[in-house]
Amino acid sequence: MKSLKYGACLALTLLLTACDHGFEGVYETRADSSNEMMSQLMSDFSGLVGSEQIVIGTDYIEHNGERTRFDDIFVRESAGKRYLVFVQGEKEEVWTIVDDNTLMKGNGLVKVLMERVSDE
Repeated sequence: MKSLKYGACLALTLLLTACDHGFEGVYETRADSSNEMMSQLMSDFSGLVGSEQIVIGTDYIEHNGERTRFDDIFVRESAGKRYLVFVQGEKEEVWTIVDDNTLMKGNGLVKVLMERVSDE
């Protein structure tokens, strides 16, 4: 009976430590567009202004020294695509996962790409 309790505690501990979403790290942002002319314009503008960095943690995003906490951050799979979902109360913000090191916010004429530059 004792070994069953210890086994259950160990399983629960492993489950709780495995709750990260896998996208923690420092990301550099850059604007992009599906329109070629708009894409070039944004690229030129980004070159002048420089890219920004954001930090994604297990339950927060940090940008310009300001930290926003979320109730949950997790990966959702839908229709063959993966999404990083940020939950705050009843609201969800969803970013498309391009690959294991690239996230995309928006999908219309203008979108923001975030590329991981280092693990946190």
